[in-house]
Amino acid sequence: MQLCEKDIRAMLHGAVEMKEIDGEWQFSRFTQKQHELYDVVNKDFARKSYATSGIRLEFETDADSFSFKYRAMQASSRKFYYFDVFVDGVMVQHTGHEDLLEAKNVLSVTLPAGTHRVAVYFPNLFNARIWQVELSDGATFTPVKKSRKLLCFGDSITQGYDAKFSSQSYANLLADKLDAELVDQAIGGEVFRPELVDTDMDYQPDIVTVAYGTNDWSGQTRERTVECANAFYANVRRAYPNAKIFAITPIWRADNDRMTKVGTFTQGVEIVRAAAAAQEGVTIVDGNRMIPHLREVCSDRYLHPNDYGFKFYANALYDAIAPHLAKED
Repeated sequence: MQLCEKDIRAMLHGAVEMKEIDGEWQFSRFTQKQHELYDVVNKDFARKSYATSGIRLEFETDADSFSFKYRAMQASSRKFYYFDVFVDGVMVQHTGHEDLLEAKNVLSVTLPAGTHRVAVYFPNLFNARIWQVELSDGATFTPVKKSRKLLCFGDSITQGYDAKFSSQSYANLLADKLDAELVDQAIGGEVFRPELVDTDMDYQPDIVTVAYGTNDWSGQTRERTVECANAFYANVRRAYPNAKIFAITPIWRADNDRMTKVGTFTQGVEIVRAAAAAQEGVTIVDGNRMIPHLREVCSDRYLHPNDYGFKFYANALYDAIAPHLAKED
């Protein structure tokens, strides 16, 4: 039984736009306005904006099989991509490739008898398009609805560099802990960019996290960092007046003893902290407490968490923000 566009949209999480390109379904976590912004300001960021970070299909079904065809295309500096498949909260597949630029293949899942909850996490660093989405004949399915909506802004770490298991990025892990639908608007290498906040986006989050600053410190001037950090938090507060907003200061990095145009790493962190504190209702999360201060939890030995490091990050971040959400529960 082949699913139609309406069916796919119903089970889709994490995309603010979905369109057909040459018979393939393209999912995007950015609006057309945001894509156009990146087309102008940074072509590499424009390519990364089509990576399927945080996108998933999630549904309950009595089918005995589920499948789709896919095309995976490099949309970052990394050459690996993986889909993670969970059934009733247990990972049953980790499918992809370690070193290539593009692939066409089929993802197929055999399901046990009965009704089960299925979640398929898309690659964080590749652009994955799908078509011919099928359930076994006669099967029924029910889309999974989440209790919250989460929007994550950030750089490569928030996008999922370098989780080999796509489900294990801190953004995906946090969303699962919060039972939240996730829209991940992070871009590897990105800095505070106030104009990125699209007030017309058809997605109203209950929770917003912002995690920039490490690239600002390492590659921008102090003046730009101060100006853009302040403007970004002001734009987020204005765009989402009813959301719980959390500002995550830059996490530990092994080369934080350097001096940059911004100053010391501590001075860079303080710029982020001050910009967030200037906006009423923004809660500051101490990024220094997110991961162990060990090279072993970083894939590159100094900055990007590996799958193990991301577990620390997600757990610490959840513990930091959960008390501020208690009144909702």
